[in-house]
Amino acid sequence: MSNNVCIFIIGGNILLKGCFVMNGGVMKMENKRNAVWLGWMKFVVALLVLVGSDVFVTQVVKASEVNFNVEAVLPDNQREGSSYFDLDMAPGQKQELAVKVFNHSDEDIVVEPDIAAATTNLNGAVEYGKADEQLDKTAPYDISKLISNDEQEIKVPAQRAVFYKFNVTMPPKEFNGVLAGGITFREKEQNEAKEESNDQGISIKNTFSLVLALLLRENETALNSDLKLTKATADQVNARNVIFAHLQNPTAKYLNQLTVSAKVTKRNQDEVIYKASQEQMQMAPNTTMTFPIRLLGEKIKSGKYTMTIDATSGEDKWHLTKDFEIKADEARKLNKSDVSIEK
Repeated sequence: MSNNVCIFIIGGNILLKGCFVMNGGVMKMENKRNAVWLGWMKFVVALLVLVGSDVFVTQVVKASEVNFNVEAVLPDNQREGSSYFDLDMAPGQKQELAVKVFNHSDEDIVVEPDIAAATTNLNGAVEYGKADEQLDKTAPYDISKLISNDEQEIKVPAQRAVFYKFNVTMPPKEFNGVLAGGITFREKEQNEAKEESNDQGISIKNTFSLVLALLLRENETALNSDLKLTKATADQVNARNVIFAHLQNPTAKYLNQLTVSAKVTKRNQDEVIYKASQEQMQMAPNTTMTFPIRLLGEKIKSGKYTMTIDATSGEDKWHLTKDFEIKADEARKLNKSDVSIEK
């Protein structure tokens, strides 16, 4: 049996490729066993349209599988143009915020809230819920540490709405830029999560979550964009060999419309051995993305290499290089476990 986690992002400050849509949010279908995008559910693929420096919007499609909706109760210090929380705050400020949770099913449900800092996944998409990626050490603060709530569970009667309240406490020292995160609302399993079978007869267990983005700012100080290549490593994704370029956004601002071209050469040589490129990506503030060069069934060879990155975001351009080495035992181990290599 495989486990699917369906995440609906409420708000527009996201670019996700291969996503599905409900009620103005972006839906992510991820299979936890093999971490691939799934298209078996009956949704319409979203058309992602750039409408501003940070904001992407989607066409609206209704999804009936989720038993509840969430809606941010926007306060007076909300910035204009967003349906998610995008707040102007002050150092040391304390504020109570609320989210309306509506149960549109005919049965009582329990919803579990969770809070996380925004991260960037290897597809170049921002994650506003809990993820494997970690907030970078360059972040002025971890937004999840600034939020407190007493409610671990939200009980919502059938066809009723309740308000989930939480508190934000800003640090005493002012920061520039934006802190980004999200509040995940997950329906608690009463017995077993809904199961169904796919075309191959494999039992699939589904759980559903809604994620509400939360952005905090204190001033309008303009920050220069930056991108760093911190290291390059050989690894695997879904039991298939890749070479990762570890790209760091060390600034408290989004990198939008990010295009990356990566190539690997033998050290001090010009011949390109591996390469990959991708456009229209986005990086969350103060995060690292492991950009993959997929080897597509090729064996990794040991040796000394150079990773070269050419990247653009708007008018900003970067040319980055990093030497790295793949040891013989590391290459053997990866090649042995790569399921796409003929043994």
